[in-house]
Amino acid sequence: MAAVPARHRSLHHRPRRLVALLCLLLGAPLASADARCWRELQFVASNGWIGASSTIRYEAPVASSELAPAPQGEALQPDADRIGKIHATFEALSNTGELDTWYELQSSAVLQSRRLSQGQNSRLKTHRFLRTGVWRERLEPGSPDARDPAQWQARSAALIPYPQSAESGAVLSPVMLVARAAELVRSNGKVRDQLVFTDKQLYHVRLATAPPENLETDFRLIENAKQRRVRGSRTAQRVSVVPRLLGSAPEEEAFSLLELSGDLAIFVDKETALPLRVQGSWLRVGTVPAELARAELRSGCGG
Repeated sequence: MAAVPARHRSLHHRPRRLVALLCLLLGAPLASADARCWRELQFVASNGWIGASSTIRYEAPVASSELAPAPQGEALQPDADRIGKIHATFEALSNTGELDTWYELQSSAVLQSRRLSQGQNSRLKTHRFLRTGVWRERLEPGSPDARDPAQWQARSAALIPYPQSAESGAVLSPVMLVARAAELVRSNGKVRDQLVFTDKQLYHVRLATAPPENLETDFRLIENAKQRRVRGSRTAQRVSVVPRLLGSAPEEEAFSLLELSGDLAIFVDKETALPLRVQGSWLRVGTVPAELARAELRSGCGG
């Protein structure tokens, strides 16, 4: 094959150099990835004088040996070891918390949750999900200096049956709604209904999309072991989170998501399907947006 003259080689490579320069100046397009590609999401909220952060880490698969037995009732069992786990951490003022949620990968039904709170009101709550209800246990420190949950004392243990009026279907925990909202937007859906169990009560939760709007964003995106900063205006779909308490018992605690309650909404990036914001009321200071600060995807999962 005849050699290509140097000036022709320069012309041949110029378009690629131009593309590389444009990508550097404008930013390369972001890949779309469904919630199964998420490894970790970090959100930061602030009202100017109080700040808080939440991190959600997704793991799959995990072993069924992490599931506790249920002293009463028929505990839900996964199909083999097809179990996913969500590890969420919360930090606000002097209070910290951790929430582990185990769920069945095929149906998305929650199997177990474990919530540890440290601070002014330290406690450890474990929920083991059954076919017709939830087995709930609560531990608390026996003394102020008892920091190890393994030494805490049982304060309550009870079987909480689902209301007879509850419809059938997979039951989720609130933290799982972030991924459900992203899936709704990715599929161009309008409405999705879910059963969601909080600490003691079962809700029917409707996720409903609204017209897209522009959000100013600034977050770090990690994919394929490379990190980049994403800044500027992005088109996001608002997904309203509308809970309705089931049963006749009065509501004990307001429905919450990532420590936010009230008028809840999740804003999902139309291009990437990443949750850019979770919005609600916090500590009675009005509406507070928890903005996406960091997103890490599983290697080779985007697109």
